[in-house]
Amino acid sequence: MIDTVKLAIPYAERPEWLAALSKKSKLDPGKGTFTTDVFPSNSYKKTEIYVPKLQFVDSPSYIEGVGRVYSLYIEASLPKLFFGNNFDELTDEMLMAVVNKLSTLIWTIYDIKISPTVLAQSSVAKIDYSKNIVFTNKTPVSSIIDVVAKCKIPKTYDVQKTNFRNGGMIYHIQANIIDIVFYDKVADLAQAKTSEKRSHEKYNYTQLKLVEEFENNPNISVFRYEIRLNGMEKIRKELVSVGESDELRFSHVFSSDISRRILLSHWEKITSEIPNIESLASTPSQILISHVNTKPGVKFAEASAYTLMRILREEIQEERGVRNIIEGLFGRTQYSRLLKKVGRQPLSALQISHLTHITNTVSGMKPISIAEFIQDL
Repeated sequence: MIDTVKLAIPYAERPEWLAALSKKSKLDPGKGTFTTDVFPSNSYKKTEIYVPKLQFVDSPSYIEGVGRVYSLYIEASLPKLFFGNNFDELTDEMLMAVVNKLSTLIWTIYDIKISPTVLAQSSVAKIDYSKNIVFTNKTPVSSIIDVVAKCKIPKTYDVQKTNFRNGGMIYHIQANIIDIVFYDKVADLAQAKTSEKRSHEKYNYTQLKLVEEFENNPNISVFRYEIRLNGMEKIRKELVSVGESDELRFSHVFSSDISRRILLSHWEKITSEIPNIESLASTPSQILISHVNTKPGVKFAEASAYTLMRILREEIQEERGVRNIIEGLFGRTQYSRLLKKVGRQPLSALQISHLTHITNTVSGMKPISIAEFIQDL
């Protein structure tokens, strides 16, 4: 469903409430843009009340006859806003309850009146679609992320950067058109309790109490999958790509079906070809002998290529890294030629079952409540 969202509220002029807020201002003389950011105070963090972030932007208009454009941006993790954590997931029926709560918080905390109807009809400038996939058999999320990192990331993503951080707990694919993140949600929350600077997710103060509950339930692990769409143009393109209209109204994009289609579309692209089951051979000689024994009559060139690819894959741990090395040394066509001979990197039966569980969970898009899995809640 939806996690973080950034709503845009237009104003005809600078509102009176702006001067009264405790704020940090920044003026860009070149662009003539005035930006005011408002953050939650420490007092609210101590009371574990989740508070949305506000940003007011006063900027020149590109429309003839319109001098300035005034916009208030409201950014919040909606599950944290509603449940106090984002392990639990929202449903479509909760839209009005969410905007009612958001409206009330903005009024009581910032003294700004915005009706629930205005919030529901506002445009979305950023949205994170996400799914929590729960494993109940002590499955290490890092082992699943390792498999995902070995998948062949399609060139269509125009990947700028991939991060494999925090001991394999996070895999972040940063591209021009989209950001895709996979991470160990339980481990990341534990990191936040030690130091939020070290955690991937921020503003965890409302859910730190769950750390002890997960420690008491060590069988539970949570694989987190997020698609982050930053900017209206990215959101529009993504909506159209899954057969939706490019309407940015919040009440339109607040949809579990849209979330399901977007998440599933990219998951299927990344894991489009599940390889054959891997043999237990690990040393170069064992890999070569095992391959020849399982494929009688195989040519020397293919067996050698297969052995080389297995060695590179085990060392580099990321298929795109293997691809970059081969293409860098031997040209852009050599990697695809090798794939025709040796195939994609094989997975174990257990790894395949993990990927299948993720696919089925995203396809079903059934909202979860973490209380279903943790006995003490």
